Amino acid sequence: MSSTAIKTINTSVGLSGIVEDFLKTYFASHEGLLPTSGLYQLVLTEVEKPLILATLKAVSGNQKKAAEVLGINRNTLRKKINDLGLDSILKFS
Repeated sequence: MSSTAIKTINTSVGLSGIVEDFLKTYFASHEGLLPTSGLYQLVLTEVEKPLILATLKAVSGNQKKAAEVLGINRNTLRKKINDLGLDSILKFS
């Protein structure tokens, strides 16, 4: 999918509307064929990465505060940082 398709998404409808618009475009880009499996995980990863990064930035990298803002356990946050490969990004931020 081209980045221009993403830029035309209506941002006034909230996150769920943005996701819905993205998915319509995603399915349309497959021209009637089903995409390969893993869409659920793809969407979660695409949302989770920027969510965690933006939250950590907002709290100046403090993982305890970020976990509180996100409403998850600090160990869960650390696992997600590791699983998403964000630990190497955060070392250079």
